[in-house]
Amino acid sequence: MDSNATDLIFGQRDGLASAKLVAVFGLHAASLALLFAMAHGQPASTLGRFAIIAGRWPGRLALAAALAALIAAACLIADRQAGMTTVLFLNAGVLALYVIEYSILLSRGFFKRLLGDDLQAELRLFICFVVMTNAGYFTLMFLKDILLSDSLGVG
Repeated sequence: MDSNATDLIFGQRDGLASAKLVAVFGLHAASLALLFAMAHGQPASTLGRFAIIAGRWPGRLALAAALAALIAAACLIADRQAGMTTVLFLNAGVLALYVIEYSILLSRGFFKRLLGDDLQAELRLFICFVVMTNAGYFTLMFLKDILLSDSLGVG
């Protein structure tokens, strides 16, 4: 299926549509769980200030699963109402939010330790944003290939 097709991504209630929904849910659940774990490690961050994220891991995991289920449901509704392009834009928007949050958290954590205090905070944030933009782009292309696939498996 090419990207100009007008078919629904989750057209039939078959194994392929279920696998696509599970892939969307899994990608967002893993991204959110990692994001919440990183925010938990940095209590001064914006996300780290929320009580459920600052609390124990079952709450963070439940929140990640609930938000991922909400995103998967929004993708299903968007596919039924507006089609494939809207689903891809919806996922691109959510991934953009992840990229921004990951960039901020990494610039204060990993890249601060990696690059030291020799580099200004703004440059460190810019480097993180470039790295995470590339990661977000490749994640979106991976998700696009999954959503537009015609069959399960390789080949």
